[in-house]
Amino acid sequence: MLEQLAQFKEALMRKLDPIKHEQKRQEILAAAMRCFLRSGLSGASTAQICAEASISPGHLYHYFESKDAIIAAMADARLEGASERVKQEVHGGGSVISALQSEFEQPASAAQSALFFEMLAESRRNPAMGKILHGRSRSMRNLIAEVIRHGQARGEIQPALHPETAAMAILGLMDARKAVSLHDPKQDAKKVTALFKLFINGLLCSDGKTAKPSRPRTPAQRSRSA
Repeated sequence: MLEQLAQFKEALMRKLDPIKHEQKRQEILAAAMRCFLRSGLSGASTAQICAEASISPGHLYHYFESKDAIIAAMADARLEGASERVKQEVHGGGSVISALQSEFEQPASAAQSALFFEMLAESRRNPAMGKILHGRSRSMRNLIAEVIRHGQARGEIQPALHPETAAMAILGLMDARKAVSLHDPKQDAKKVTALFKLFINGLLCSDGKTAKPSRPRTPAQRSRSA
């Protein structure tokens, strides 16, 4: 009875203070990421996540109904971050191609890359995981295709290029970049990234032109993109 009363009061507080609710939600996501990086996707249990976040299992379910829901929220955050970065680049005067190239500069540790591929592998075995990742992948492809169409309208990107097909190819290159550190941790990441950016330029650029370099971001912009 006392536990039910406490849960009722907590639910009421969340309604009254949505800022604190969101802060706690982000803390749980950060704790879950630490667990996933440390123990792997399958090895990290909800009990471990709760211990890392210093909350009870009952408390967790006020924010996320399952581990899959946590993973879905992480995928959503990745998509929202990419969308915001691309918009900043294009609206800040950069070229559309530079906006796409800048996504290859996003930092990712070997552990984060390994976790990404573990999620992809799990999506083959777990229908719920597959639904999450396939849906977010489709949204990411739609975002890239929209950017490509915008670049075609501006004359930056080859008009004959099929936006959806090109978006799938670019997404594949983004995934390939994540695999580099797993193949060989000693590779020069900057040189490899520069080569991937050349691939994007060659794939998209109209009349063999080189995309205009992106403008350096301000500290405030880098903070919003993190």
